[in-house]
Amino acid sequence: MADRRSLTLKIAAKKDFVILNRVLLLLVVLSVLLSPQPLMLTIFVGLLLGAGCISRTLCFSKVNDVELILVIFSDGRISLGSDCGDIEEGFLDGQQWCTRRIAVLRVATESKTQNLVVLSGQQAPDEYRRLNVWLREGAALLLKSEGRV
Repeated sequence: MADRRSLTLKIAAKKDFVILNRVLLLLVVLSVLLSPQPLMLTIFVGLLLGAGCISRTLCFSKVNDVELILVIFSDGRISLGSDCGDIEEGFLDGQQWCTRRIAVLRVATESKTQNLVVLSGQQAPDEYRRLNVWLREGAALLLKSEGRV
């Protein structure tokens, strides 16, 4: 029988993306310097990054510096608590994305729907492993209920 205890996970904050932002900036500068047409590439990359921020794909500024703790219960309900004492109740909403190193969880609360990033290095190994199993199990149950298996 599967383990049905609740999961307690730490949510990634803005400070966890500093290295990623610097690597991205370094790659952009390197590609502009190596390009035969640096002005055109600079304009293109600027437009591409601008479009990514507008569509909220690359906008890490939406991640705040508050330390968030996410508790996921076996029925899909969640409790999202912060270090300043605020607690929001909600549920997992829509499709989740999970790999060996990172998971993106779509969470709906009363006030909003948001994507939360969970890094495996910040979690207890057993907790992150259980999250992977739960998400795979949930996807399999969803596919069975829709008749796609």
